[in-house]
Amino acid sequence: MPGRDNRLRWIDRTLRRIRRHGFPYVAWRNPGKPEGRQLAVRLKPGKPAYILTPWLQGRWPSPLSIRDMKACGKTLARFHLAARGGVPAGGADNGLGSWPGDLRDRHRLLAAMAAKARRRAFGRPMDRLLAQASPELLRYSREAQLLLQRSGYRRLCAEARRARPLCHGDGGPTNFIRHGRQLWLIDFETLRIDLRAYDLYRMIYNSCKDHGWRFSTARAFLDGYQSVSRLSSAELALLKALLRFPQTSYLLLRQFQHNAPAHKAEAEKAFPAALASERKIAPFLRQLDRYAGLSRGQ
Repeated sequence: MPGRDNRLRWIDRTLRRIRRHGFPYVAWRNPGKPEGRQLAVRLKPGKPAYILTPWLQGRWPSPLSIRDMKACGKTLARFHLAARGGVPAGGADNGLGSWPGDLRDRHRLLAAMAAKARRRAFGRPMDRLLAQASPELLRYSREAQLLLQRSGYRRLCAEARRARPLCHGDGGPTNFIRHGRQLWLIDFETLRIDLRAYDLYRMIYNSCKDHGWRFSTARAFLDGYQSVSRLSSAELALLKALLRFPQTSYLLLRQFQHNAPAHKAEAEKAFPAALASERKIAPFLRQLDRYAGLSRGQ
């Protein structure tokens, strides 16, 4: 696990506190057992820390299973509730207030790569692909920034600064394990203080992007979450803003800059599918709008 020693100690304190407050389903060390007495080991100073965590025999939940997605929503909501009001501050990464800057930085990278493609500076098929697609991708990016600006994000961050809400930071089906009859959360290197809407975004994005953006998957997850903890209209607006950013294309293009030539060719082959995926998000978000309206009326 990379990172600072004080952050590692913060993760440990936080997860152990969550256990004491009614959510035992975190795959983390138990200091009462011999294998859990030591927090971490470094083979050499300055190298990443190695942590021995419990091995859970089980399976990942399936994004194609309504039952699994509802269970993921319930489990994540219980995790958030168990952390509420008592997350220690010292050593934590804190993402509150960072989203507008993050979206601006991503937009700048897209714009810079688009300009390079228009100049044919890559000297590859990506010049043509990105020059044609960049107006659409940049429009999606601007829409995401505008949606975030209108969402009430700054107010929610101001309200959250004292409460210090906990965020897993990398939600997705592969961060849950069904062990016996219970879902457990795993992989906590991205744990941080941030709004819970970020976890909802990561879970929905990672569950839907490879399965045609079927809204039934997101609905099942959100229904499960809200059966435990209700979401406000502002939180659903935040979710919409983050989902509108063309993340799949952004990640492909960011990596393209550093790829070896053989991998650049693979990225060029994958780019049309990434763009097609971005185009499915608009109808998905219209369904999210309808869902948000129904949720407020319940």
